[in-house]
Amino acid sequence: MDPRPISVRRHDDGVDRWEMVDAAPSPELRGRIGRYSDYWEEIASFAARRELATTEVVLIYALAAPLEITGADGRVVTVRAGEAFVGGISDATSLSRGLGPQAGIHVFMPLASMATVTGAPVAEIANCVAPLRDLIGRGADDFGNALCDAVNAEARFDLLDAFFARRFADAQETDRSVPWAMPHLASAVGPLTSKLAAEIGWSRKHFIQRFRDATGVSPDRYRRIARFERFAAAIAARPDDGLAGLAADCGFVDQAHLARDVRAFADMTPGELRTRLIPGGGGVRHD
Repeated sequence: MDPRPISVRRHDDGVDRWEMVDAAPSPELRGRIGRYSDYWEEIASFAARRELATTEVVLIYALAAPLEITGADGRVVTVRAGEAFVGGISDATSLSRGLGPQAGIHVFMPLASMATVTGAPVAEIANCVAPLRDLIGRGADDFGNALCDAVNAEARFDLLDAFFARRFADAQETDRSVPWAMPHLASAVGPLTSKLAAEIGWSRKHFIQRFRDATGVSPDRYRRIARFERFAAAIAARPDDGLAGLAADCGFVDQAHLARDVRAFADMTPGELRTRLIPGGGGVRHD
């Protein structure tokens, strides 16, 4: 078997340091799993991250000190080494706080794959986080213990491949209409909801209900979150650019429009978001 493509990102400013090892899944899982990110970090300049509203689902296994997550719904979940949590699409902020040096694995996957892995509609975990064991049983922790015992990132990637292959082996084929519509809605020039519904062959009302049932948010809300995500990525990549230009590039009508959505989805102003960015792509400081 050919070696797995791996890329490594590191940051060390003398105060905070971390490393992320990114890898693709096995060829058999392409399309079902986006990538794995094996990480460790030691931070001193802040205590918690603000996790912004997102159109992405999340699955993270902790491998070191406990990680405390406060979901957008206010529920607090603490995962310890060998435990995992999942989170759905969110239209509000959540918080993550490491209770010591952190290490773990972040698994990136599309919404349909998360539904298969957890055996539950992703709408049920919208705006919240849940321990993986609550959804698939104690086997989640048994697998987490194997990840903790693995000698390196490459060994953990192999374990993940086998774990997800088993989860997908008996998966029933599901309707792909909503997953097909999601990237169209997220596009900066995506078609209107009514046009997407017509392309699928549904009424606009039926499309909105099916989309909400699958994701936990309406199509228009999803489109707004995606536009906010474009801005959050742009301000991190171009920190010296003016807010007006960034707003226009990301599809906002004007700065007032930008300010309303950033307040809604990040609970801060655009300027505050810029000042809270953590160097090296480390996220957004909460405190």
